[in-house]
Amino acid sequence: MTQGRKPRSPKKPLSKKVQNLIAELTRKSGTRDLPKRFLIVCEDGKSSVNYFNALRKHLGLSAASVMVAPSDNGRTQPIQVVDRAIQIQKQASREPDPSRHFAHAWCVIDGDFGHDKIQRARGRANANAIELAISTPCFEYWVVLHFEEFSRTNLNCDGMEQRVKKRLPSYEKGKTDFRKVVPMYGDACRRAKQQRQHQANVLPERQDPCSESNRLIDALGVPGGSAGERRPL
Repeated sequence: MTQGRKPRSPKKPLSKKVQNLIAELTRKSGTRDLPKRFLIVCEDGKSSVNYFNALRKHLGLSAASVMVAPSDNGRTQPIQVVDRAIQIQKQASREPDPSRHFAHAWCVIDGDFGHDKIQRARGRANANAIELAISTPCFEYWVVLHFEEFSRTNLNCDGMEQRVKKRLPSYEKGKTDFRKVVPMYGDACRRAKQQRQHQANVLPERQDPCSESNRLIDALGVPGGSAGERRPL
């Protein structure tokens, strides 16, 4: 220590007023909080996680308002994805601060798992106030809808991935930067709703192709969605 210099006093913790001011400045710098917190659990843990994180940032929503999580350790069966959402919800509900609790929970699931597996997951989801956003045959169909109307049937997930690559040559599961894709989410919402209207009374896993990701985006209450209708029970 330099002779004659007084030792520094320990820093005092920030007051609640200053903390609130910092939080307000952070929101004004480009992010905002939703009135109620959302949880989005994605089955694949790759493309859909990257997509919804990119969408959240594009919409200027804070990470505190919208948590996007993969399913746990490769457990990708529909009911396992729902169980993961229930687990995260319960952990958050133990927080003493009510603003940390989740008011809305969604699971993003591929429809190619088949009706029986999805129906089991749907039953558990309904019992726990969790919504399903299903894309058939897979999430890549939702990505395709950002670029074009597409209604070809009997195209498996590999084929749908190739369709994405025609529009997005750099597409690679888990590594794609969706920042240039998400600005077109409004077009995707409109096309998804139109496609579902063809078989509005059919469950999404039984309509090939279709996506209900627009319902999730509508629930966020952001502009440019499709005001999508609820799925049949």
